[in-house]
Amino acid sequence: MPADTTDMSSEREHAVVVDAVRTPQTKKEGGFTDLYPEDLVKAVLNALVGRTGVDSEEWTDFRLGCANQEAEQGRNLARQSLLAGGFPESIPGATLSRLCGSSLTTLNDAARAVESGDGAVYPIAGVEHMTRIPFSDWLHPALEERYDGGDTLSMGKTAETVARRYDISREDQDEFALRSHERAIDARESGRFDDEIVPVETPDGVVEHDEGPRANTSMEVLSDLPTVFADDDAASVTPGNASPLTDGAAGALVTAESYADANDLPVLGRVVSRAVVGVDPEEMGVAPISATRAALDTAGLTIDDIDLVELNEAFASQSLYCKRELGIDDEILNVNGGAIALGHPLGCSGARIATTLLHELDRRDGRYGLATMCVGFGQGVATVFERPDR
Repeated sequence: MPADTTDMSSEREHAVVVDAVRTPQTKKEGGFTDLYPEDLVKAVLNALVGRTGVDSEEWTDFRLGCANQEAEQGRNLARQSLLAGGFPESIPGATLSRLCGSSLTTLNDAARAVESGDGAVYPIAGVEHMTRIPFSDWLHPALEERYDGGDTLSMGKTAETVARRYDISREDQDEFALRSHERAIDARESGRFDDEIVPVETPDGVVEHDEGPRANTSMEVLSDLPTVFADDDAASVTPGNASPLTDGAAGALVTAESYADANDLPVLGRVVSRAVVGVDPEEMGVAPISATRAALDTAGLTIDDIDLVELNEAFASQSLYCKRELGIDDEILNVNGGAIALGHPLGCSGARIATTLLHELDRRDGRYGLATMCVGFGQGVATVFERPDR
């Protein structure tokens, strides 16, 4: 299978993540309803400046991931966010969409720019305000003809397809969803998210915590929920074992390792390898398997070398299949919960899983971390990070 992979040779400048942050993730029509997408991006960028001490005048270029670039998220949201946020007019900005993989792609692109010598300091971010942006399901007529009127390309239908093709039971999906909530609640209550979350001021007060995790959910509650993407006896995907619509932003400061060293900046992780792949769009959720294998192969690693994995939980069915096929130990997978509990603000999610991964890898004193995710219309993105020696 063709894969876009990049080998980090010892002769190249290494790209590192100096810091990574995220806003809380709020429910659709929740705490961020009255904010604009630019407001969320501004909160992330201001935090990166304040926490790292790297002035925005040092930035080479700003890369922003956003899945649905229309209405308030249209017309180059990256540049608009910089200008609306009061950052210097001299800083350029570009907005990229790889749907769910948008902001992990911006991180990978920034690393590639550092390695090629284009620049030394790249802020990246991802945002999606799913409350304020209309969700378009328009398809080209050729795709409608090829994919049953487009019905088989809907995200929920692809999750049902994966569950049926690979024998993922409803009970297993609900158990996975419950575990996501339990872990997210534990992470929130124990303060494990404190290092990564930036509180955001809104007209109604300060939002400090994720709104999605449910302390009162249970297998009984989850098993009573109706299936929504199919109505036959084999249907198994429900609102409870799928990621909810969410608003949020996340970002990171990517620099040359030599720049970080020269400026005595702490480093969360070095970008070791990355990959992006294409798969059958009717089972888009399996794409992290081939993306992960490609990234690991480029890095000269196996899954057994990885200390921590963040796999975006678009749906429990595809997460479970990827976990099974890749041989990921449950004890290192989404240890602080995932998108089923925290939410999946599309363009934000890649940067979010990288942020959570890097902070937890540092907390656990691990070495290698993997961020991997599926993407609508059949793509997968994966990045391998290495925590530097302290």
